[in-house]
Order: sequence, then structure tokens, then C-alpha cells
Amino acid sequence: MAKKRTLPEINEKIKKGTATVLTVQDLIDRLSDGEKVQFDDVDVVTTATKALMSGIAGIFSFRLSAPKKIRKFIEVSLNGVAAFPGPCPNEFLGIVDLILYGTTLSNTREEYSGGTLFRDLVEGKTINIVAKSIEGNTIEKDITLDDMQFARMMGTRQAIKNYFAMINPTNESVETIFSVLPFEGNNSQVTFSGCGALNPFQNDPKAEVFGVGTQILVNGGIGYIYGPGTRNDRLKPNMQTIADFKGMKSEYMGAFQTSFGLENICSIAAPIPILNENIFNNINKSDKDVPLTLLNVVGRSKMGKITYGDVWDNNFKVKFDPKKCVDCEECPVDAKCPTNAFDMKNGINRSRCFNCGTCVVVCPKDAFEVDLKTIKFEGKDIPIVLRQSDRHGAIKLAEELKNMILKQKFKLKTPTAKLEFNPKVF
Repeated sequence: MAKKRTLPEINEKIKKGTATVLTVQDLIDRLSDGEKVQFDDVDVVTTATKALMSGIAGIFSFRLSAPKKIRKFIEVSLNGVAAFPGPCPNEFLGIVDLILYGTTLSNTREEYSGGTLFRDLVEGKTINIVAKSIEGNTIEKDITLDDMQFARMMGTRQAIKNYFAMINPTNESVETIFSVLPFEGNNSQVTFSGCGALNPFQNDPKAEVFGVGTQILVNGGIGYIYGPGTRNDRLKPNMQTIADFKGMKSEYMGAFQTSFGLENICSIAAPIPILNENIFNNINKSDKDVPLTLLNVVGRSKMGKITYGDVWDNNFKVKFDPKKCVDCEECPVDAKCPTNAFDMKNGINRSRCFNCGTCVVVCPKDAFEVDLKTIKFEGKDIPIVLRQSDRHGAIKLAEELKNMILKQKFKLKTPTAKLEFNPKVF
């Protein structure tokens, strides 16, 4: 008979301090060390991803004027990032409701976007609001996140089961969201996205555990799954999420400068209670078991297939040797780091570092070290020049969720409904 356990049984073990909670990385490490892990050995596994996720938006509500003075606001910007007022008109209340996209660029600040703004808010920075009323009046005001009565992040398409690697077979370099530097042609470079075996849906591909109302972490703060994401299908399941900005941690979010503009960084961690052996068997794998499709960056046609074992191999964190950081009049890393995580005086700002590897590629003095690896394609060794997912950060978030569960600061609950994914592949 197949082994089973219930969620109340798991929660009771957590309460008594007898539950075993592991991150997926814990499990991978144990298996690679030759340890045999079985259903009875683990009660909960935590999954996570930290990656570029364009489909995020902020939903805000805050006061701009005293009641009865302004009929309604029709234009609002936050640090120069245009938002969409409404849908509630809030007539004569002096309050504005609005939606702001993470990919929208600022009209007043260079290399600044909604994603940058979201991180600034979480860091407690003062935000400049400029609003125009239907009467033609302009109001300017400085506020912080604490001044907002409502501030939540909505994710429209997050934690896609596994993403892609990109290659450029054309003769020309391409500026694209899949590269930091211009993406060189003639199959000479590869970039990739995805946290492989750590990814939430890689461990629950049919949403046997995840559902509507599942509690998760979004950027380190409590959030929830409220449905399947956009463009989802049975091969690429993903989730829509909602979470309060208040409680998030800035190290898990922000903006990432690509050669085609700014993209958003967002992080998701989700628990998987091991309710039966089938759920456990979905988790019991390594990166080598997770396929990674290689696409033509121009047009996204399929070029080949590798695995996440070809790109991840415990080479998660960038190291820096300041002794080698000499004699550069202008530091190329300082200029090209996509998250502004490095300067020559202070070194790597770990709260900003995405461990993407750009520093390794552009530093002429080899002051940075991480094994970006190469892949075999058409008989040729091709170097990986960019990682658009931060496995080190994802492991850290999965570990945070694990500790929250063990300390009873995160409650495991049954979803209110199943996630229904489109059976048609798009």
C-alpha cells in the first residue's frame, strides 16, 4: 500500500518539533553524497526561484490631498514612473488608487524603472509623487511605503516550471532582454534562465500541492497563489501571486539592466508538504534530470536540448579577489554590472549581487571567479556568458522558508481550489 500522511499530521509534527523540513538543495546534496532519502525521511520540502520576471505590477492606494478639494486624479507618477490611476475614481476623497508596471521606465531618472521603484519602497526610501487632477491642478508630494494605506505586488506569470537557454546563430550581434552585453552571433555565446531542480513547479509539475490560496514567500514576505499565470500550459505551468510590499526584503527584488532595457528581479519560495509517495517522487531528482531547451534568441525557434546539470554544478556564488582589482582607470564591472552591485572602493554589495557572471566576463584582471561553464552544441564548446537566475539567492530564500516553517512562523494550509492549467501547449 502506498504511504500517505495528512497536512494536520505534518503540522502537528512541526508543532512538536519532530518534523523534518528540507530545501530541495538539501535533498540534492544528500543524494549526491550517496545518501538514500525515502518518503519517511522528510515531511516538507521547500522550493524557490530568484529570476528575471517581467510580469509584475504594484497596486497602490494613498492620500494626496484633503477631502473635497480634488474631484479625481488622472495622471500620477512615482519617481517619474507613470502609473495608471483607478479603476476606482475615489471622487473628492483626495485618495488615489493606481497600478504601476514593473517594466515601465522613469521619465525623469536614467536607468530607473518600476522594478527599481519597488525595491526603493521596500528599502524605506522617500518617493516623489507628481499627480495631475481632472481640473488641471498639479500636486507634488514625497511619501514612503509606510505612508501608503495599501501597497501590494501582483505577479501575472511567475515561477515558470523551467525556462530556456538562448543562442544567436545569426551573423549579427543582438540587443535583447536575454543578454547584458550585445549578444554575439555565430553560435559563440549562450545565456540561460531558470533555477533547475529548485524551481517550485519543477517539484510539483501537476499542481498536486500548489493551489488557489497556497501561502508562499514573495521576495521574502508572505504572499499567496491566486491562480494559474498567463500563457500557462501543461508544459509551462506558472502562477499568479499577490503579496504585501510591507514585509518584503529588498535583496530578493529590484531591476536588472539588459542590453535591451531594464527587467524585474523577483523571488518566489513555496513549500511542498510530502503527503504521498507520488509527491515525494516528483521531488527526488537532480539538475541533470531537468531538461533545458536551447532556443534561437531571434524568433525563439528550438535549436537543441541540454539539462540544468550542464549549467549548474554547485557554482552558485561569485567570488571577488580585491588583490587582483588594480590598474583599471575605468572599471568595466562597475560600468556593466546589471544590478549596480559593485564599485572598486567597497567591492561586491551582496544584497544587490545577482551572481549572473557578467563581472567574470568583462573583468580584464580575472578578479572575479565563478564557473560559468560551457555547453556542447554541434560539436563545439560554447561558453555561457550570463545566468539570468540567481540560484544562490533562491537557495537562501528556500532556507528562510524552511526555518520559518520549523519556527512556526509560516503555517501550512490546504488550498481552496486546484490550479487548472491549459491542456493546449502554446
